[in-house]
Amino acid sequence: MRNFWLISSLILLVLLISGLTLAQQNDDYGVYYVYYNSLVPVYKTLYKIDPFFEYTKVAEYNWKRPETRLVEIRKPKNQEPSVILIHGIDPNEINGEWTNYKKYFIDTWKRCLPEEYGLYIFVYPSLDIPLEESAKKLVQEIQKLSLSTEQKRFNFYAHSMGGLLLRYALQDTGFTNYVAKIIFAGTPHIGSPFANLIVMNKKILKLRNDWDYLKMILISANLSGIFIEAPNYTYLQYGREHPSIPETVEFMNFASLITNTNEPIVQNILKTEPFSSVAMIFLNSVSRVLFPEGEFTKNDGMVPLISATAFGKSKIFEGFDHSDFILSDIIVKNAIEFFYPIEKPEKVSWKN
Repeated sequence: MRNFWLISSLILLVLLISGLTLAQQNDDYGVYYVYYNSLVPVYKTLYKIDPFFEYTKVAEYNWKRPETRLVEIRKPKNQEPSVILIHGIDPNEINGEWTNYKKYFIDTWKRCLPEEYGLYIFVYPSLDIPLEESAKKLVQEIQKLSLSTEQKRFNFYAHSMGGLLLRYALQDTGFTNYVAKIIFAGTPHIGSPFANLIVMNKKILKLRNDWDYLKMILISANLSGIFIEAPNYTYLQYGREHPSIPETVEFMNFASLITNTNEPIVQNILKTEPFSSVAMIFLNSVSRVLFPEGEFTKNDGMVPLISATAFGKSKIFEGFDHSDFILSDIIVKNAIEFFYPIEKPEKVSWKN
């Protein structure tokens, strides 16, 4: 009898551990859907939608979410605050954690930041895990980094939705003690109408005269990886409110503006990754169709200028686009100057 209870207890323990392991695996993996017309993929989503296009079947695929953590790129060799990069929403993470977006982001900073400064990137599942959860993990990771490096404060460069995640983390009063300076780079502080377009039921747009054009734009942008319909685009909707930025935090908004002048645009395309810039310019032209008048026509291809410059002092880069915040040496070097200003010697006047 005693052996029976012992064996039963062991079996229950094994089942419990197996159940916890399975639950952990379920948290690590998500599902996405691909709509096909015959054998041709038409549209990708993280949830089933009411299709606004012709299709013959929908297939379901599993994908592994990125592990939420702070990744060391370079250890600090001085006592200056290290730089923490925070990426934005990454539609291509369904294909793997280390997308071109993250690689370009890291490569630009490695190229521009002097070697004696520490450099890290906060990686998190950006498509369907609430920002509030990822923000709590960021707080924990920074606390651990401070203990391991003995650095008390850090500079944060947050791109796009990464800036919204950082705003949630800033609600932790202990976390603000670790903040030296922040740059919100192309952060949609008050949202973007493009996100509203992504999450809405697009069938209601069929009454528009330009519906065929809009449908083509949506399908092309989706299949090229510019976006995938996912829950976290709701954080980017125009008009959505987010936690305030504490008054004690020193920060700067970096915003960019696609201009009507060809020369700076062409120069920018030649100096950065061309596909991303062309895509942003294309979306900028779409905004002029959707919003022919008003403040939304001034944007970086993704985020309206009025949204990227909200709540604080801003630096505007004309002739640049949303992708340039991670691609452009010019913008990143401006960020480095903000983080580590060089004190200019005072002029001495000599009098006889």
